[in-house]
Amino acid sequence: MERPILQPVGTPAEELDTPALVVDLGVMEQNIAVLHGAVGGSAGGQVRVRPHVSCHGCPEIARLQLAAGNNSGGVAVSSLGEAEAFAGGEDDSPAIEDILIAGRVVTSAKIRRLVALAGRIALSVAVDDSRNVEDLAEAAQAAGVSLGVLVDIDAGYGFGGLAPGHDAVELARKVVEAPGLAFAGIMAYEGPLTMTDRDELAAETRGRLQPVLDTRGDLERAGIEVATVSAGSTYSYDVVSQLPGITEIQAGVYPLMDVETLRVRPEFQPAAKILATVISHPVAGRAVVDAGHKTTGPDFGVPVLDGFPGAVARRFSAEHGILDLDGPATEQLMPNDKVHLVPYNLALCVNQYDYIRAVRDGKLVGYWRIAGRGQLG
Repeated sequence: MERPILQPVGTPAEELDTPALVVDLGVMEQNIAVLHGAVGGSAGGQVRVRPHVSCHGCPEIARLQLAAGNNSGGVAVSSLGEAEAFAGGEDDSPAIEDILIAGRVVTSAKIRRLVALAGRIALSVAVDDSRNVEDLAEAAQAAGVSLGVLVDIDAGYGFGGLAPGHDAVELARKVVEAPGLAFAGIMAYEGPLTMTDRDELAAETRGRLQPVLDTRGDLERAGIEVATVSAGSTYSYDVVSQLPGITEIQAGVYPLMDVETLRVRPEFQPAAKILATVISHPVAGRAVVDAGHKTTGPDFGVPVLDGFPGAVARRFSAEHGILDLDGPATEQLMPNDKVHLVPYNLALCVNQYDYIRAVRDGKLVGYWRIAGRGQLG
């Protein structure tokens, strides 16, 4: 567990103890406004945003997303543990009362926790297996609760979900007939599409989601009402919000952003950065900072050093980062200097911390708990 050195509100950001995950609230609010505004202006304003909050794990950020307008009234998470964290109960923070678990809840122990939570909030869960439907129905009926269910359809990512068409229709029919369950609709995730060419990305997104939309038509022709079609991401929000039949966008990384997504979506700005201190500059071409694997989560790619031309974050050990220096950077970045690293993958980085240092106009405004950290089960 992280044990931060708590510093008073108003502390200049550059004076925060390091390493620290720092979020610029002004940049974050602008990112939220960009996505919610763009989706709200698409398809006659009929498509809503359901923030997928696993990327940041922070209830305070989730509440700002829900206050931004043009939202579904709820959030999406990946696991039951995250749903429990965002539903509150551990402190005095208000609960989020509409949560979709986009992952699977299959074991008997977790299903018992699931139906207990369904007695407190509006809860829905994704399914792609008939045995899971039976188990969920039995538990919900025994607990006297109604559990919302979305059928997950594979949109080409291959991560989970049924094939579009017949298989999805048959599972939806089983959900409709199951006591204790309420068929809420269908969902899909087309994957982290990393094409930087917008036309190519749009074509790939439409191609992956069209079979899902065709399945919606199959369901309706079978007499099954489909209230929700949940899809999309930060990568594809503008394309997906224009597709007839989509009702909500599950966008995740957009409030804080990371290097991986910024390459595709430069209309956003990085709001989350790792503040680190230079602890060594032993030779002209190298400096060392106090942020390594344990604080940057560089499994998918190394973070990018911000603001020092000629300096590149190159290698990371458990506790330290190695910066290669060239040109003017060889005379900079001396011990005690502070640097900012933009995480390559936000979710992996955030999961290294218990708290976000929230900053506005260069000064600390508070420590925001990352309640979703480690809530994997």
